[in-house]
Amino acid sequence: MKNGKAAFARRLFRHTSVAALAALGCALPPAAWAADGTAWLSEPGTGHVSLSYVMQSANEFYLGATKVPTPGGGEDLQQDTVWLNANYTLADAWALDLQLGWAKTDFITGPGIPTTDESFDGLVDANLGVTWRVVDELEWDNLPSVAVRAAAIIAGDYEPGHINSVGDGGDGFEISVIVGKFLTNRVGVSAEFGYRNRNKGIPENYFTNLSGIFLVNERLSLGLDYRRVDAESGLDIGGPGFSPDRFPEVQDENQLLGGRLFFSATPNLNFAVFYAAVIDGRNTKADSVVGGGATWSFGNY
Repeated sequence: MKNGKAAFARRLFRHTSVAALAALGCALPPAAWAADGTAWLSEPGTGHVSLSYVMQSANEFYLGATKVPTPGGGEDLQQDTVWLNANYTLADAWALDLQLGWAKTDFITGPGIPTTDESFDGLVDANLGVTWRVVDELEWDNLPSVAVRAAAIIAGDYEPGHINSVGDGGDGFEISVIVGKFLTNRVGVSAEFGYRNRNKGIPENYFTNLSGIFLVNERLSLGLDYRRVDAESGLDIGGPGFSPDRFPEVQDENQLLGGRLFFSATPNLNFAVFYAAVIDGRNTKADSVVGGGATWSFGNY
């Protein structure tokens, strides 16, 4: 069983590098850009580089906890993002990861309102993390893999304070605990529970990431994800104290459900396509998310 798990672990690591892009960092609304953690580390001296494109669009948003058409009668808010992710395993229980990206947003007002095409663009918030694996299930059959991840968040160079801003414009940190388990040689599940804190009056929040992956065969895999962000406090859009320049201070909460399909072209080159949607939220866009990416793995896999 351990040999089978080890082979699955190597493939799963390459897949979860794309999953981080597809299902979390690229799929959450702008107030919660973040990288994804994994309890499964690859062999020391190996890593990956991923490039992906993601399109988010919404013609509804949550005004407080109520879903309503976007301002202008339900015209699309759209964001296009190009992401670069990298991960490198330093030692048996330590790995570094980096997420960078560039995004452009558009918002066109609806019928009966003077037409304006309001666009913003810039580098998104960077995320630089380190992961320490505390327990390796390949050595302890009855225990799951357990890891702790800590990361710095560095604000991008976009303009905050708009409904379609690229992000909130704050620096900070996040920390999380990740648990993963191979249920069989083809099925793996993981859960991440974390806390995020940024400056500029952005509310603290807690996040939960649940994922499952199924290896159909040697080349094809399927993934399913549920993501949730809960804010500690904050303003409601249109509520007491709110003004457009205080968008970063809103109580931005969301729940997102998504699916992924992975294809291994070679042992070192993988492709992914994905779709996700916000299924509930507060002061956030009701986004639909679609995209794709490629991952190149390097080192002695």
